[in-house]
Amino acid sequence: MASMYSSSLEALQLPFENLHLFDNSSLSLNASSTGVFPDPQRNHGLGFSRVGSFRSCLDYFTGESMNLGSSMFDDVNSNVSPGFQPIFSLDSEYSYGYSNWVIDMAKTEEGSKDLQKLLSNSTNNNRIFSWVFDFIVELMIDQSGRYLFQKLIESADETQLQMILEKLLVPHNYIYYASLLKYGSCSIKKLITVLEKSPLITCVIKALSDKFEKLMMDPIGHYVIFECLDVLDSQTNDPLNIQAMKHCLELVRHEQGSVSMSGFVTRIKGPRRDQLLKLISRNSAFLAQDPTGNYVVQCVIRLQNPAMNDQIFRNLEGYYVKLSTTKTGSYVVEHCLLSSGLDRVINELLRSDRLVSVAKDRYGNYVVQTALKESKKREISLHGSLVVKLEQHLKCLQHGYGRNVVSVLRCLQ
Repeated sequence: MASMYSSSLEALQLPFENLHLFDNSSLSLNASSTGVFPDPQRNHGLGFSRVGSFRSCLDYFTGESMNLGSSMFDDVNSNVSPGFQPIFSLDSEYSYGYSNWVIDMAKTEEGSKDLQKLLSNSTNNNRIFSWVFDFIVELMIDQSGRYLFQKLIESADETQLQMILEKLLVPHNYIYYASLLKYGSCSIKKLITVLEKSPLITCVIKALSDKFEKLMMDPIGHYVIFECLDVLDSQTNDPLNIQAMKHCLELVRHEQGSVSMSGFVTRIKGPRRDQLLKLISRNSAFLAQDPTGNYVVQCVIRLQNPAMNDQIFRNLEGYYVKLSTTKTGSYVVEHCLLSSGLDRVINELLRSDRLVSVAKDRYGNYVVQTALKESKKREISLHGSLVVKLEQHLKCLQHGYGRNVVSVLRCLQ
């Protein structure tokens, strides 16, 4: 694994050149990551002996006239014969036509609301399900259609949910593709919530874990992963947790991936959590100077886990001064100062002959300001030592960014 990043490490300045990444070893999969779909009996559609009015059809379903939007129905009514005798048939030639009308209606705001009203009883649910089933993917990624999809899966039985999952996974992983879309991701998140207690959820997790890295690098897709972490237990999410450890060091060096991993770190639960935190902590010296990786290190420090923070602070020893003068590294050092790493950082600054250079640096001056303020606030003895050493160079600090440090010194007197 280290060889993959050799080019990046060689580009670092001398104090960092011996750093390398520690990869995690092979992981066992505790939770099931595969799902086998049963072969349920399917009711594929409803047919009619004559194509009649769609409004009449819906009235027939409910046994009473419904106050539904008229635009879609009027278009249908204007082109059909007034006679209407519904005959429920699985292979009627007219079934497919009505499916098209239902889908077109579901993709309008009012039409979607009207169809949702019909899902108040199981009979209507089964009939609408049979009409939209072949177009379920089209429905779930549509701005208005997604609401019918979400309502439909709420009222669906286990067999219907199995049929929907098979449609979404065979032959293509539509769960992944829908997760990348604004409205599709909302539908997938709802599906996760509905299947929370169902064994079918393992099929969804498997589909997401197969595309974990791409989802985490996507500005929309990563929210679907977050939904799993927020809703499901750690055992169910184990395939996702394993993928997070597998791809962690690649993701944290990607702009969106770093943001996603920071969110993942704060949400992960169970035994994999410590494993992931240890992986990041072990590589903290490398990640601290990375343009995006440093954010994940900051995130781990903010968790205030004593064992993990202690490992991070120990790994950064000898690098605090240099990190303080880089844009990305200075953020990490400031986080160390704001936590239990305060003493370690100040001691290294005091031992260094570059303290004044750090105080005059465009990034380093913020580190020194934070060190002064935090040491004063906590009333530690190192505060006095730091003040004395800086005051010996007040004249030199009167120019450039050093003036910010002088201003803090005067305020703290």
